[in-house]
Amino acid sequence: MRNAYGEFVRIDSLESRRLLSGSHGGDGFGLGHGDDRDNDGDHGGDGDDHRPEIQALPTLPTLPASPGAKTTADYATATADLATAQAALTKVQADETKLQTDGATFANDRGALQAAVKALLAAPTDAVKAAQAKVSADEAAERAGLKADFDAIQAVYTKDGPAIATDLKNIFTDLTTKNTAQLTIDKAQLATDRTTLETDISTARAKLVADDKAFDATEDADRQALADTINGDPTVAPLYAAVQADQATYTSDLTTLQADRLSFVTARNVVLADIKALKADIAGNL
Repeated sequence: MRNAYGEFVRIDSLESRRLLSGSHGGDGFGLGHGDDRDNDGDHGGDGDDHRPEIQALPTLPTLPASPGAKTTADYATATADLATAQAALTKVQADETKLQTDGATFANDRGALQAAVKALLAAPTDAVKAAQAKVSADEAAERAGLKADFDAIQAVYTKDGPAIATDLKNIFTDLTTKNTAQLTIDKAQLATDRTTLETDISTARAKLVADDKAFDATEDADRQALADTINGDPTVAPLYAAVQADQATYTSDLTTLQADRLSFVTARNVVLADIKALKADIAGNL
């Protein structure tokens, strides 16, 4: 097998995508889907890298020496709302810490999985060898099949091209000799020969497209079978399951964080409204 089989895939969406490279006709395992970032210690690519910073909570205004009844009541309300917002902030901070822990766990488990796959590919089992050979055979079959299709396209130009060249030469002669009757005939012949070329080329190109699609489908299925064989190997399967569990945990915790962030923002806005009311109370000696 090619040396590239020893290069393990980055776990995109942590294993919900297959472990094979996303590039068609590649060498098996690679940094799939065009993403070769190695986010050790963090859970990369899950949409949490651009979260807005949590804004600090405001402080309540200082009460006057003898506040009025409305000011006193509104201050009590603001104090309670501030406590609610603080609790929401504490929850968000705990969520952030949990996500960092999730990322570290994922990085450790992913490293173990990568090491296990690398070891397996360095000394593949018969099942892995068979799956790798199938992928290589698919690639060879595609190269041969598509070459034949491209050759067929070229053959169409070789077959139909001379007639068109002759038609153009005849039309030039007709124009030079001002033979309008023959010019009409030769133009009609050119249109016929061009239609023949277009029809033949369309047929050949359609076969190329259909064959390429069929080859791709076969390769995709066999690449997936290779990935499944590797993931199911006894030395890999437990680690693979651990990484999948890490994904589920991270996704759940990220959802919780997003909900808690929204709750905090709502609670903070309530406090800001309370402060605005308090300032009006104090200014009006209420």
